[in-house]
Amino acid sequence: MEISCAMDWLLPASLFLLVVLLVYMYGTWTFSTFTRCDIPGPTPVPFLGNLIEIRKKNIFNALLDWSRQYGKTFGCFFMRAPVLLTTDLDILKEVFVKDFSNFTDRGDVIARPSLYPANLSVAGAKGDTWRRLRHTMTPTFSTGKLKLMNPSVNRCCDSLSQALQRHTEKRQLVDVKRVFGAYTTDVIAGTAFSLETDFQTNENDVFMQAAINLMRKATSMTLLSLIITFFPCIERPLRFFQISDAREDAKLVIRVINNLIEERKQSGQNEHVDLLQLLLDSEASEADIAAKPQDRQMTKDEIIAQCITIFLAGYETTAATLQYMIYLLAVNPDKQEKLYDEIITTIGDDTATYENVMSLKYLDNTLKETLRCFPPIPFVTRIAAETRTIKDVTIRAGTSVGVSICSIMQDDQIFPEPSKFLPERFDNEDMPTLIRELAFGMGPRQCIGMRLALYEAKMAAVTIVRRFKFIKVPETPEMITFSTSARFSSPDKLIFVGTELRNSQ
Repeated sequence: MEISCAMDWLLPASLFLLVVLLVYMYGTWTFSTFTRCDIPGPTPVPFLGNLIEIRKKNIFNALLDWSRQYGKTFGCFFMRAPVLLTTDLDILKEVFVKDFSNFTDRGDVIARPSLYPANLSVAGAKGDTWRRLRHTMTPTFSTGKLKLMNPSVNRCCDSLSQALQRHTEKRQLVDVKRVFGAYTTDVIAGTAFSLETDFQTNENDVFMQAAINLMRKATSMTLLSLIITFFPCIERPLRFFQISDAREDAKLVIRVINNLIEERKQSGQNEHVDLLQLLLDSEASEADIAAKPQDRQMTKDEIIAQCITIFLAGYETTAATLQYMIYLLAVNPDKQEKLYDEIITTIGDDTATYENVMSLKYLDNTLKETLRCFPPIPFVTRIAAETRTIKDVTIRAGTSVGVSICSIMQDDQIFPEPSKFLPERFDNEDMPTLIRELAFGMGPRQCIGMRLALYEAKMAAVTIVRRFKFIKVPETPEMITFSTSARFSSPDKLIFVGTELRNSQ
């Protein structure tokens, strides 16, 4: 009897222990990736990798600490996913530029369920599909196309200026995140879809609010995204069953864009000067694309996906850059006055245009220095198709390898006195272009919207700096601290500044 009872619980207990052991092995199997290659790095926690430290410190500070502790090249883990990060410029040039054919695909360290057709975007596309989409979209962001968008961007700048005027007259502090978030929302609505929104006074536009919610959910570490990161095999089933953290918001955004496309087709008019129309001019059937894959063309579903990507990529990063820039100018009034003098001397009261704002050298330096101090994206990665050894560092096939942007930007060997805001440092003509534009990534897969982002940021800066003086107030933080986002270097507290009208006004 005793033997029988023992057998009754022994088998279930053994099976339970076996399952626990297998799950544990699955959750830690990849943790020898870097130790086998003698690559240093923080010790991972079973199942979670280094996420606990990232959540505790935020990604920006975690990367800086690891770079100081382990040197230029180290390995870390986003749950099970091994990520090799480096600040070695020789390795980065090889990965992102010279041997790009082996490191073409992006390596998203936190997986997210994207609903069809959003999963067809150029950001996540691979191989030949990425090349075709990138090739098709590149002319959309040419200088000539951006110049045509000047009236739309100027309208948004006027709305931004009026909002700051109201704050100034009422002696209200300016929440720079809200103000510049509204500005970039209006710019994207106008330049991408020819929609005349005014988020400074009306945040109730259902479509734009859904798009913002979609962006916020897409950039946060939700429970579902962590589960997919741990079990990548479930991503396809979730996509098939249309399961996502942002399901309703995504469906609304997709439906509205689809309706805009159908309205334009039915009207037979293509007089719109926006990104949507430029993409529609390249529309083709799947059969046509299969017959001529080298041509600049994409399907309707791919066009919708690119529209969503343009919004997601352009909203948070540009808004964050502008809020950081105004914060830095407020706490560095001498730099603010130098920028003001350049604007008044060069442009005066003339209407801001693509030509005159892009010619301002100190403004360009100011933006680049802002991006150095607070790069919106702390790191970018690529996946190795085949194993490579670069400078005695072995990068195994399937491993994500990337650049720790924030670590390079804070490297005192590259940027002396990195804690100081010194736009003048970018007067150095010997500084490599790779470093100057690093905030947007590097190589053939560098951010395709870089020109648009810089253009709209410079238009906003010229419009408001020549009208307003931004002032540090008691509510202005002495130091910026970041949220726990794994994708963006977002401040964890609101940034407030004061404003005064310039005397010339």
